[in-house]
Amino acid sequence: MKKFHKVVAAMVTIISVSAMSSGAVLALKAGDACTKAQLKKKSGTLTCTLNSKTKKYAWAAATASSAIDKTGWPKELVVGVVPAENAASQLLRMKNFLDVLGKETGLPIKFYSATDYAGIIEAQVAGRVDVAWYGPFSYVLAKARGGKIEPFAAPIPSATGKPGYYSYGIAKGTNTAVSTLADFKGKNVCFVDAASTSGYLYPLAGLLAIGLQSSDYKATLAGGHDKSVLAVKSGQCDVGFAYDDMVDVNLIEKGLIAKGDVKVVWKSAPIAGSPMAIRVDLPKSLQTLVKATILGMNVPSFVQRGLCATEKDCKILEDSSWGFVPVNDAYYDGIRQVCEATRSSKCK
Repeated sequence: MKKFHKVVAAMVTIISVSAMSSGAVLALKAGDACTKAQLKKKSGTLTCTLNSKTKKYAWAAATASSAIDKTGWPKELVVGVVPAENAASQLLRMKNFLDVLGKETGLPIKFYSATDYAGIIEAQVAGRVDVAWYGPFSYVLAKARGGKIEPFAAPIPSATGKPGYYSYGIAKGTNTAVSTLADFKGKNVCFVDAASTSGYLYPLAGLLAIGLQSSDYKATLAGGHDKSVLAVKSGQCDVGFAYDDMVDVNLIEKGLIAKGDVKVVWKSAPIAGSPMAIRVDLPKSLQTLVKATILGMNVPSFVQRGLCATEKDCKILEDSSWGFVPVNDAYYDGIRQVCEATRSSKCK
């Protein structure tokens, strides 16, 4: 059994580092400077444009054109997001992202919210959601359950960064009885959702790696990363898990926790970046435009559009992402291997 625990730990670390290193950063990004001589010229999916306010030339994502063949296009584009926090907060944080996507495609955008991860997975598998922002594990589950989908973009934290994030194991800041993951034994543990990567799969792998079985603690599904953190803060759960930005940024910005209310006692190996996935049965012209638009989004381009006053205060998604890089299905093979290593029934 000890050998199995060591194998799980080693596989999670190796798989995660391998997944992180596979993310490629675009050589030219929306927001990069261009010259007057390049005005209206194209480079891949980008076009050199002049900002009428700043009088500066910069590369921007190509806009929708009436020349695009729109045969078979839907009347609206439905965008879904796994519920990291409540739907109203997610919609507010993603407003600029949705507005740009609507402007570039020329389609009304419908934001699809669900009460749990399974709701988004089932909706896209059934063809009711056109574009979904998943956690890596929930994407793998959607694909395995027959989703006709393709991942094409993952967020990065900076212009030179790679896609990826971390799971945190947390306890109340004043809880002196918990200082390591081993101290989760015998505790009421808040997980996020059975389809969450950082809120379930990687925490499960971490617990198994040190020999803790499901019978060694009480598992509670909080239903969201925010709810998991707040349950730990209030004492409803002794300990819990959530993704890094929820602890370090989101809840602090909203004033729901202060620094020191919760403490991080465990940090996972790097996790592959959360993918944007699109239905492959949408018209090809629409798929191409959606991909180009999202891959062209980043903080400088949002400032250039006048959506943000400064780069410091600008949000692309609900987290602290800077922009996107391309990814493909093979990038998430590491998640599938972690599933095999944990032998979790939730992976089916």
